Amino acid sequence: MKISLENSKQVMDAYMPLIIANARKFSALDYEEVVDESRIILIDAILEYDDSKGTFGNYLKQKLYYHFLDECKKEQISSLDDFDKEGTPLIDSLKDDYDLGKDLEDRQKYKELYEAIENLPDDLRKIIVGKYFLAMTNDELATKTGLSYKTIANKASIALKILRENL
Repeated sequence: MKISLENSKQVMDAYMPLIIANARKFSALDYEEVVDESRIILIDAILEYDDSKGTFGNYLKQKLYYHFLDECKKEQISSLDDFDKEGTPLIDSLKDDYDLGKDLEDRQKYKELYEAIENLPDDLRKIIVGKYFLAMTNDELATKTGLSYKTIANKASIALKILRENL
């Protein structure tokens, strides 16, 4: 059989016994993962294979064997309760960039900002909400409220000044 991507389904079916035998050989790894990874390696082998590399079956067998031999050399972690080489629990070596204190501080600032916006007079609050929360332009706000562009700009400036003073 000629080995090509067009007949990869037939090649896959023909070499499935080799893939299964290889998966059983490396029992330290998960059987299903080895079979799935072997299928991917088979497709790679089809793409890379040429007649100068010997028979396809032998080429695939060697490719699979050395790939999974390397995989077995990698340290397998079974639990975060295990210890590393220095005796430190693996869970302690995990890095987390989430800062609960900063998150709570930010939430408090947002809460204060929302309260300050709620305390603005209605006309100023509508302008701030439209401009900063609804991403409306001064022209759009002017059209919506029936005020001039300049009035909207002035009221937005006044509202920001009040918010800065309150915060």
